[in-house]
Amino acid sequence: MIKIRTSISLVLSVLLILSCNDKSGSSTIGESITKASVVTSVENHLRMKINGAEWVADHGIFGAFHPKGYSKAIIIGGSKGPKNESEQVFDINIYNTEGPGTYNFQDGNPELSVAQMANWSTETFLCGSMMGHNMRVNVSKASTNPAVIEATFDGDLTCNSGEVFHLTDGTFYYHE
Repeated sequence: MIKIRTSISLVLSVLLILSCNDKSGSSTIGESITKASVVTSVENHLRMKINGAEWVADHGIFGAFHPKGYSKAIIIGGSKGPKNESEQVFDINIYNTEGPGTYNFQDGNPELSVAQMANWSTETFLCGSMMGHNMRVNVSKASTNPAVIEATFDGDLTCNSGEVFHLTDGTFYYHE
């Protein structure tokens, strides 16, 4: 019985390695295994470019679809930096939503949907929210129990300092 299990494991391993090979034949076995593990190990993330510079949340990544206490909401959020007064916090809250779709909203929208960045610097402590925002968010997946949110986004956030943050290439992936 053990020999059969070992043989089956060996055959499956060889098939996995062969199926991961590049069609051109230029991949090595090590490269194929790395490619396969990258595809299957997507981690929760929130990232974007702000005025062309990459910003990546390194903690506090959270997503929710119709969470308790909110009516028809999608919540996207994450933080970067030390957990103190200089922690940069970004979030998008989309209200009055049934689920996946494309949402375009700006400050003063009737649903009160909002995008905001807090604590960019001591001079620029609030961008978006009541300072001004214009966002386009494409939610491709949204579910509850377990919470799953996948989205892309771009837009502009006006800061208290008068600076405007142009957000591009925004991606959010959260699987509870």
